[in-house]
Amino acid sequence: MTKFNPIRSMGKGSVGTAIRTDVPDFSPDLKESGSRASNLPVRKVTSVRCFAAVEVSSPAVRRALEAACGELKRALGPDAGLVKWVRADQFHFTLRFFGELEPPDVASAALALRRTAAGTEAFRLTVAGLGAFPNPRSPRVLWAGTGEGRERLVALARRLEDELAGVGFARETRPFQPHLTLGRVRQGAEVGAPLRDILTRPPAPYGSWQVERLVLMRSELLPAGPRYTVVEAAELVRGE
Repeated sequence: MTKFNPIRSMGKGSVGTAIRTDVPDFSPDLKESGSRASNLPVRKVTSVRCFAAVEVSSPAVRRALEAACGELKRALGPDAGLVKWVRADQFHFTLRFFGELEPPDVASAALALRRTAAGTEAFRLTVAGLGAFPNPRSPRVLWAGTGEGRERLVALARRLEDELAGVGFARETRPFQPHLTLGRVRQGAEVGAPLRDILTRPPAPYGSWQVERLVLMRSELLPAGPRYTVVEAAELVRGE
């Protein structure tokens, strides 16, 4: 049986949810015949894999990005299976990837997220263009970029970085490059040739939406693909 234990309450008036970890619990009254409860394994989750992000909340934008993925898949043909595609309900712009965090650090990251949101006005963000890291000739990550609102997104990431430094996190040394991951090419696979024309054409818009909240996400790596759970959500300041 799995219990959910709150690590720390966010306090009165905070935005979001309590931070939680999963603690598998083996009760003594659930013993199997001939076994002792003391011999049953007990595993406590002490760290959480997290990232801070802006979600794509617009269904229309998600559908447009799904169509873009469909075009990429058709260009790849049978090799489309060499790419691990992101599900539409998981599309997001990562502002900061943390990796594994201990419970007190999760709470600190959530605090920085709320402080960032409290000092940032909601803004409109457009998704536009396709690209690849490290380059279209040898793509490892396929992504969609930004149009209108890019500067606001960069400023948001910078503010979050400042707030994280204020609660004890080391600053990210790599420059922030706004992108929305569509798929990751499996190790050793080469898919650049059939995608080159699509990835190098002038950027086309895929729609826009009003960014109204930041989220701290828990990422669980499962055989079927990653599962994301919102740990904390913080609303941006609404305009008059």
